[in-house]
Amino acid sequence: MASGNSSFNTLVTTTLQDHGKEIFDAVSTNNPLYWMLKKSGNIKIRKGGRTFTHPLIYATNASFQMYDKLGTIDLPITDNISRAEFNIKVAAGSVVLSTIDMAMNAGDREKLLDYAEEKKMEAEISMSQLLGAQVFEDGATTTEFGGLQYLIHETPSSQTDVGGITASSASGNSYWRNYAYTTAVTAFNTSQAGLIAFNTVLNNTVKGNQGPRAIFTTPAIYQLYELGLTSNMRYASNELGDAGFRSLQYSTLPVVFDDNCPAGNVYFVDTNSLWLQVLAQANMEVTQFEQRDNQLATSALMYLAGNLTTGSRRTNGVITSVTA
Repeated sequence: MASGNSSFNTLVTTTLQDHGKEIFDAVSTNNPLYWMLKKSGNIKIRKGGRTFTHPLIYATNASFQMYDKLGTIDLPITDNISRAEFNIKVAAGSVVLSTIDMAMNAGDREKLLDYAEEKKMEAEISMSQLLGAQVFEDGATTTEFGGLQYLIHETPSSQTDVGGITASSASGNSYWRNYAYTTAVTAFNTSQAGLIAFNTVLNNTVKGNQGPRAIFTTPAIYQLYELGLTSNMRYASNELGDAGFRSLQYSTLPVVFDDNCPAGNVYFVDTNSLWLQVLAQANMEVTQFEQRDNQLATSALMYLAGNLTTGSRRTNGVITSVTA
């Protein structure tokens, strides 16, 4: 008995499918820290340089003290300004366009979506996902950013080199340590343990008008915090809500969950002192598409050269062990 192509019966052969013309992002996760750095203007574009530096004042002028009315005022030559130095890291990926697929993606009826444009969109989403994860990295791998796990460390007094400055307990550089709350929180929303931890970190990181501007945690801890609030305390940030991020508030600070946050941790982040520094000529740049020598395809590279830097660690804090 004669037969046709089993994939094409009469209906499929004679009827066009109504394909949507909008492609949806089904891979991006919740990256509010990266979004907040962009929104607050803390992505700093640098024209060049071998490394990124962050200027800081690490001590006061000791001549400022109380004197007798005819006392001799000290005249020291101070040297209290320095820079934290951070290496430049490279985030990159490729965009490959098949020559034959490009030829197929032509015509008025046949071209539902622009193949090249969607490949570019895929690359941009992939880069944003990578950067969203990198701003939380611990810098243990030389190619990765020194993210929150590095700059807001769980045991800052053990670090011997953060931006070229020793933070260890033997150095005397207490100004170069973030605050870490290491007492285990095992009953966040059924006792006051969670709020006590929040309050302790905040009280130890606020320095005058400087201090944390936002709180980042995991989806699980965010849920514990939300359950622990009474109904009339569930305030949210309109700005974050308009951007699509769920948020609550604690003592005027937005509380958000970031899918890249390590399990058990809550970060109190001074976003004013946290910069994502990027080289101007390597800021989400895309090279020219070039024909590959041995394939019917063209390819280009998308790249960014940058790193997360800070000039004030003491205005940041972390809770290291929330389990329930």
